[in-house]
Amino acid sequence: MPFRFNIFSGKLDQTADSSVIEQSITNSTTINNIIDGSGWQLPGPYVNEAGAASDGVAIGQAYYDNGGTVRVRLT
Repeated sequence: MPFRFNIFSGKLDQTADSSVIEQSITNSTTINNIIDGSGWQLPGPYVNEAGAASDGVAIGQAYYDNGGTVRVRLT
């Protein structure tokens, strides 16, 4: 298998097919979006969990309250 320098990881990676390269690009884009906040929004603010639930926040999903604290909906 051929190895090529991966500009995202700084290492030599196996690049036998384009799907490996595409997945590396997708992963890097996702990480950069999380770092700079683009393409990702945290719902809120909500007074309490019931308010988050009524607005469609799913169980296990993060949201923020009126005080700016990030919470995860439990019920």
